[in-house]
Formats: sequence, structure tokens, C-alpha cells
Amino acid sequence: MKLKRTSLLVMSTVLIVLGLLVDGHAPCRVAAQPQTPPAGARVERIAVMPFLKGRPGPHGGEILNCPICELYFSKERISSDADQILTRYVQDVLENRYGARVVPLEETMEVYERIPKDEAEDTPRTLARRLGEASGTNLIVTGSVLRFRDRVPGAAEGDSGASVAFDVYLIDVASGRMLWKAKFDETQRPLSEDISGARAFLKRGAKWLSAKELARYGVKEIFKKFPL
Repeated sequence: MKLKRTSLLVMSTVLIVLGLLVDGHAPCRVAAQPQTPPAGARVERIAVMPFLKGRPGPHGGEILNCPICELYFSKERISSDADQILTRYVQDVLENRYGARVVPLEETMEVYERIPKDEAEDTPRTLARRLGEASGTNLIVTGSVLRFRDRVPGAAEGDSGASVAFDVYLIDVASGRMLWKAKFDETQRPLSEDISGARAFLKRGAKWLSAKELARYGVKEIFKKFPL
């Protein structure tokens, strides 16, 4: 019993020291909204529409129904290529799971560039349906980047780790119905601020992650809850 208590004490001390030195983590928030897909819903052919940046303006509401021109974001909070990075990560996850049933991203991008768009009228939902019809898919996955920035060391309030937040949607092309929605939201903090996250922190290499690494992790976690 004494040996067991000593081992636990040593482990706790090690974790605390790690946190006090250099590394960080934060409680990971992955939330999936459990929509019930229609009976018989399945992946016949699926494509990833390029992610958008931002959230609805002052009036709020659902991103899917917000005109593109009313999505807003801060350049300080979202890096310039964040939308492309997340689009590629989602594409990779779907290809690993569904193989040839996923439209190659290059092909999707070509079709997306050709379809007509009116930023004052079109919403992510209408664009997803138009893309799906033009590419011959029954499902479209898309999303919006809400935050994507790398670690800012030495800030006045202390180290500020990478911070990433994004939404993902699954759209039925025929009906325009949202079949599933999920959100990832995480900002790394020093481990010493919350020792309860030690397991996840160590699992990810006991180090500060870049925004890209955190985003890749978030995409993988979200798609563990994918309904199809």
C-alpha cells in the first residue's frame, strides 16, 4: 500500500512539474448534434465543399442559413489558409473511410469554381446543394472556421497556446436537410492550470501543438461521431 501511494505521488509530481515548465493543454470540446438521418440514408457519393470562414453577423442564427456576405471573422483570429487546411483534413478522413465514394478534392474544387454564386443571396446550404447537384453526389460535407491561430509565447498574461474552433455539417443534397452537425473548440493552456487533462496532454506528445496539429486532431475526434 505504501509503495502504491508513493508511486501515485511521484506521478502527480511529474505531471505538475511538466505543466509548470513549458507544456500546455486545454479541455477539448467536441460536440455533435445528434440528427437522425432518414431511413436508408447512406454514402453513395460524397464531396467536401470548401470550408468558409466566420460566423453569422450581429443577428446571429445558423451558419448554414446565413448569406455568405454576412459571415464575419477577425484576421487576427483566423489564419489566411485555415479554410484550405480544414477542407483537406476532412477530405483525408472521408477518403480513409469511404475510399472511391469520395469525390477527389481537386475535382470538387473545379466544380465549385464553376457553379454560379451570389454572396448576397447564397448561403452555405444553397451552395452545398448546388455543388452536390453539379458533382453528382448525394451528400456534401462542409463547415466554417471560427478560430484558427498559433501559439503566442510570452504574452503579457502568459503563454497562449494554439486555438482552433470550427463547425462541420453534413447536408443531404436532394432535400437540403442538415443530417448532422458537430463543433470542435479548444485552446491550449498550461497543464498546471488544469491537471485533470493530463491524460490527453500526454497522449498528444506532452507538448504545445501548432494550430494545424490541433485542427487535425479535432477533425479526427469529430468524425468519430459521424453518423453514417
